[in-house]
Amino acid sequence: MRGIPSLVLLAVLSLLIAAAGLAAPASAAPLRAKSAILLDATTGRILYEQHPDLRIPPASLTKVISMYVAMNAISSTKLGYGTKVRISPLAASTGGSRLGLVAGEKVSMDKLLQGMAVASGNDASVAVAEAVAGSTGAFVGRMNALARRLGMKNTRFANVHGLPAAGQITTARDMMRLARAYQAAYPSARRYHLSPYVTHRTHTEPNHNPLVGSYPGLDGLKTGWVTAAGYNIIATATQERHKLIAVVMGAPNTGVRAAEAARLLNAGFAAVRKQAPTAAAALGVSPARAAQLRKSAPAPAPPPRIHPQDAPARNAGPSKHTMKNRKADRFQPARRPASRQPAESPRQARQRRAG
Repeated sequence: MRGIPSLVLLAVLSLLIAAAGLAAPASAAPLRAKSAILLDATTGRILYEQHPDLRIPPASLTKVISMYVAMNAISSTKLGYGTKVRISPLAASTGGSRLGLVAGEKVSMDKLLQGMAVASGNDASVAVAEAVAGSTGAFVGRMNALARRLGMKNTRFANVHGLPAAGQITTARDMMRLARAYQAAYPSARRYHLSPYVTHRTHTEPNHNPLVGSYPGLDGLKTGWVTAAGYNIIATATQERHKLIAVVMGAPNTGVRAAEAARLLNAGFAAVRKQAPTAAAALGVSPARAAQLRKSAPAPAPPPRIHPQDAPARNAGPSKHTMKNRKADRFQPARRPASRQPAESPRQARQRRAG
């Protein structure tokens, strides 16, 4: 299967990251990222902040709230994890990171959710959205409504998968709030996020999160990448009954993203075990510098305006706005089903796995 070489490469990367992440940092400095935050979810205490309110595109971290909305629907409707979803042409033609869906086939909701978590499948995200809400536009309305309920004041979603879209923005603090609520509501979702790979038809795709299987106690969650943001990650781990949530956004590459997420988690666990006075100290950041990083963080922007069309639709039928949404969701379309696409270059493969 053409995904196996990717599995081998990712395994090697994971081993290197594990070695780097568990060792003491080579240099004492803030994280090599635009924005970060670390929460002790057991106590609710913020352990570290680095420009946590900087507004930045979420990229595929968007799929966390998409999965949250889908699971809410499953728990309150006749829709089930075993429900077979007929794949639409829109879903099958969605580009970027893909599970490899083909128009007309039927795929279980369970497999689609796994494809979103593991392969960061944009095609799976569209299929789930259509099955849950009837259209991607209606589903985005539910995403924004949930974000408001969670207190994500500086976040607005414009599509269901995280591909570049005007006005789609979030912050590390908001992603931390989302991760905490999502994992509290659906602890069983870890089975999706910790799957080492997902296979659909003849293609096997490794988990895009290289910390899976390499960081002790890891229980989530998601990576993402778009050019405007850089490389994002939500990494959650539990050790000795302490659960930490680390969000790192805007890292320069996949290796730095994973290493800095591991470094931040290490610092947090050192602090809660009293092996260091603070997480900042464990990172080698002085109190004065840590205070500067918190104070110099941009003040939270006014809540983004949620347009009327983002409100959940009263029915599942497509409206004029929905049709416009469907056109917008064809960003970077894959013109042919995955099984017929030409072989991708090594650079394209690296970018796909970063999502």
